[in-house]
Amino acid sequence: MKVLVVDSGGRGHAIAWQFKNDPNVSEVICAPGNGGIALEIRCEPARLNEEILELARREKVDLVFIGPERQLSEGMVDILQKENISVVGPTKRASILEGSKAYTKLLCRDIGVPVAEFEVFSDPQLAKDYVKHKNYPVVVKADGLAQGKGSIVCSNNEEAFQAIDRLMVEKIFGDSGNTVVIEKRLYGTEISFFVFTDGESIVPMPVAQDYKRACDNDEGSNTGGMGGYSPHRLEGEKLTCLVCDKVALPLIKGFTAKEGIPYKGILYMGLMLVEETPYLLEANVRLGDPEAEVILPRLKTPLSDISLQIIKGVLSDKKVEWSSDYYLDVVAAQGRTRQMKNGKSKGWYPGYPGRYGKGYAISGIERVQDPECKIFFAGVNNSPDKGLVTDGGRVLHVVGRGKTLQEARDRAYRGIEQIHFEGIRYRRDIGKE
Repeated sequence: MKVLVVDSGGRGHAIAWQFKNDPNVSEVICAPGNGGIALEIRCEPARLNEEILELARREKVDLVFIGPERQLSEGMVDILQKENISVVGPTKRASILEGSKAYTKLLCRDIGVPVAEFEVFSDPQLAKDYVKHKNYPVVVKADGLAQGKGSIVCSNNEEAFQAIDRLMVEKIFGDSGNTVVIEKRLYGTEISFFVFTDGESIVPMPVAQDYKRACDNDEGSNTGGMGGYSPHRLEGEKLTCLVCDKVALPLIKGFTAKEGIPYKGILYMGLMLVEETPYLLEANVRLGDPEAEVILPRLKTPLSDISLQIIKGVLSDKKVEWSSDYYLDVVAAQGRTRQMKNGKSKGWYPGYPGRYGKGYAISGIERVQDPECKIFFAGVNNSPDKGLVTDGGRVLHVVGRGKTLQEARDRAYRGIEQIHFEGIRYRRDIGKE
């Protein structure tokens, strides 16, 4: 079987690596991939839907697995299905569960899936009036896609007003902030929960802990994720049954009843556990990043088998097996660096998740020789002069494996300490329980 993985970051590397180790797969292609992924997996420079379709035809691939939300929301699955090319992922209409937070929140309220108290606004002044009236801490969320950074957690009204202005007036995420969801801030245990689904049956994945804030002790700005680990301490049958019964199945079936089409692929639920209630914070239509980097290495059943079962609608026919080992991911991000122009300093880049520089040489990769430590490349390019260089805010993921969380943690941090590039920054408290 020949598989095409559509992605360019660490999640895509983890997916492609899983297929590379799949006994049913003869070749893996990643499009567009990146300079780090290309060290072990063939990458092709295809990004647009038409280019992906042409690549799939030319290579006569047997399966396409789509990683990013944007390609899903732009209808790549629909295009491939029209050409009878097997593809894993929800259709364009089904991708609205991530493409519009307002749609999903309203659907959940209608069908009884637990969500925080919320309202939807397209006028910034009305949004501010609502915050004043409620007078409790809120989360302000851009309705549309924002690369995992569109939720602003606020501690007081002033922070909420600033968040509303940033999203709706300054348009830091463009049109995604034309509409916002303002919801009551919840306090509890936040987890990431994923399921495979063929539209009828679901197969839950292991539970992961994600770290969204940029700095240690959950301080700093929200990011796409600075690290994570799996299994979570709450992982087990009790939590799985609770989330599947209260959130996953009702949401999938509620969407089908409303739209008349199935939701097929992967459903990612960001949850806040408050006592015995799993509140849905957000729904995403793909694997998370960095969650994919710690969940997929635990998968023992071939991903190709699961993918074909999703496509054929027979997901319940086979048990999916997972390793009990711990995997912990530390993200090396691009931090503060000088902004240079014509050899002169023009100030500073603050670093991810703000503006960041690119093109800094990465060294030390070859010193990471522990076989239980894997590097997944995210924002990386290949320079003819410098070799591997930084090309994104999150540069790479160092994932350690162990029989205990501490063992996995030790391996990941020993690995990342060998790596250097200008401005490298990473959290030092991932998995520090």
